[in-house]
Amino acid sequence: LGLDVDVRGTIGQPVLSGSADMTINVARANNVTLPALNNFKARLNFNGDALTIQQFGGELSGGKFTVTGGVKFPKLTQPMVDLQLKADSALIARNDTLTARANADIKVTGPFASANVAGAIAMTNSHFLKTIDLIPIGLPGRPAPKPPSARPEFSFPEPPFRDWKFDVAIRTKDPVDIRGNLATGGAIADLKLTGTGLRPELQGTVRLENVEATLPFSRLQVSYGFLYFEPSDSMNPRIDLQGTSVIRDYTVRVYVYGTLDAPETIFTSQPPLAQEEIISLIATGVTRAELSGSSNVLAGRAGMLLVQQLYRKIFKKGESTQSNTVFNRLDLDVGTVDPRTGRQQVSGRFKINDQFVIVGDLGVGGTYRGMLKYLIRFR
Repeated sequence: LGLDVDVRGTIGQPVLSGSADMTINVARANNVTLPALNNFKARLNFNGDALTIQQFGGELSGGKFTVTGGVKFPKLTQPMVDLQLKADSALIARNDTLTARANADIKVTGPFASANVAGAIAMTNSHFLKTIDLIPIGLPGRPAPKPPSARPEFSFPEPPFRDWKFDVAIRTKDPVDIRGNLATGGAIADLKLTGTGLRPELQGTVRLENVEATLPFSRLQVSYGFLYFEPSDSMNPRIDLQGTSVIRDYTVRVYVYGTLDAPETIFTSQPPLAQEEIISLIATGVTRAELSGSSNVLAGRAGMLLVQQLYRKIFKKGESTQSNTVFNRLDLDVGTVDPRTGRQQVSGRFKINDQFVIVGDLGVGGTYRGMLKYLIRFR
């Protein structure tokens, strides 16, 4: 760090002269979620009532950024900024759940106390990874997770950012990659950040693309999914999501609407089932009538879910879910009643593809039946 600056004149008419230089090879914060700063170099020139940036830039965890422009001081207490920030795949956020990189071209102009921020941000090479436990294996007695007590606020209540005005387009150059043990896909954003630092406003849409979610005993294909952000309540977007899941011989359609804080869900099925029956089918893989027939049915479904969870924890830890694994194709029922004999049996179904399913039944007396089903679905 080198600093040689001379300040003369008055507060109303300052006269500056000199320069400042800074070089940082590597800098890391104690907070590991903050990006590391590498190869940073800065050179500032002071002349008259102006500060001019001759060089200012470096790397944030491999992504480059530069700042150009300068600051004028008609009064020392009232600086006027004219800065331009450019970034190329700079790391802007990183934690256990999110890794976000962005290209940026942002201008900050006007009085420092009420500057205008305008430009564009393009998300690139970004990932969202979330692992969700369906059942708390290995943690007996763990209480159920509590919902957030309050919605997180996005605001800058303190000056000078409180009165800054924003006009920034936020888009995705590449879809944000969604990965997890229960969902995969991508998200494409087309948003606009406006308002002030005290009351920022977000408007636009986030579209879900090729999203596939894992339900306890099936998979949900999201054919249509949007989040609509409105300036009046930017942190509570409207939801419009439609998905389809095939559970055994039933095609279940899910429609989610409402807001993020108060979502509503409608279920329909083909062949038709009551809402309660569809929810039971999604949660347990069988209808309520089948559950009431024998307590062994529910125990068998819970055992199958336990095996799936153990498999993911031991062999697939940290990996995203896949639609072609054995567990996603295999459906095993223990304790169901054979309608031909009225006796309990063990039945299994293995999905070869969307049309062919292998079905096998093993009765308590040792009888066995195997079938190859061809499914025809009418739209």
